[in-house]
Amino acid sequence: MTILQTLGIASCLGGPMRLCGYAAELLRDDLARQPLRNGGLQLQWHIVHPDSRGTKDDRLRRLNRQASEFTRYWTEIHRPFLVVGGDHSCAMGTWPGVLKALPENEELGLIWIDAHMDAHTFETSPSGNIHGMPVSALLGKADARLSALYPADRFIKPENLIQIGVRSYEQEEYDLLQEAGVRIIFADQIASLEQTLQGAMDQLSRTCLMIGISIDLDFIDPIDAPGVETPASGGLRAAEFMAALRSVNHDKICGLEISEYNPENDQDNKTLALIKAIIEAFYADNSPNKSLGSSSSGINGISVPK
Repeated sequence: MTILQTLGIASCLGGPMRLCGYAAELLRDDLARQPLRNGGLQLQWHIVHPDSRGTKDDRLRRLNRQASEFTRYWTEIHRPFLVVGGDHSCAMGTWPGVLKALPENEELGLIWIDAHMDAHTFETSPSGNIHGMPVSALLGKADARLSALYPADRFIKPENLIQIGVRSYEQEEYDLLQEAGVRIIFADQIASLEQTLQGAMDQLSRTCLMIGISIDLDFIDPIDAPGVETPASGGLRAAEFMAALRSVNHDKICGLEISEYNPENDQDNKTLALIKAIIEAFYADNSPNKSLGSSSSGINGISVPK
């Protein structure tokens, strides 16, 4: 039996909708009724909730710090983890914890799988929703208010962050990422998701001690994942995503993060079942010795903002 340390971040403080904060507990309860098909994998749950003291920023600051202590500890003891967040601002808790655990001369690589860039700041965001800002915070490009929510003094180097699947964004986000030098693989560039993901892993493996993967469920086409906060048409299909996840070499993987499940928009628990399938594809169905190699990048060409 393999025990997978699992952190549920039961918060929607960073997004516009309330119900995404129930994602972790809904998944936990569903797994109690219908366990994963692979009986060799069991999730050991730890769920954190925001407290009720102070402003929303105060509450999110404390929640990020609390979440980061879990991932810091698991990274220090070399225990792979799963994070099930509410909105994608949970990434400001998950990955700073890993960064704090790494030796100063070692780097974290992060693959950001999302329909959106999530690289706004309070100064550029049209909505003010923090779930559209975690990437700028992780890169150390945040404004003062956003920086105050970030629980570490280390950041991900731009060359160690790769975005995959982007198809909805604002010019200000694109400008920030371009100026920083972040690699962006747009949805319409992907010829083979499996080869694209393997290529990203291969690139980061050359310079990073550990690699994490952060998934916003709106990366997947709404046909297969209707239960998300901000759906965007034209995404990759779930079956292709499962195949790509199964191909990942786990030698440097420290953790997987899944976010933005909104049960209010789901249809017959379709997206909830998809979350379980993602976990199985990545952790239960994976062999640690699978090759990273590929004869093709799986990328079609260059996509730029209009």
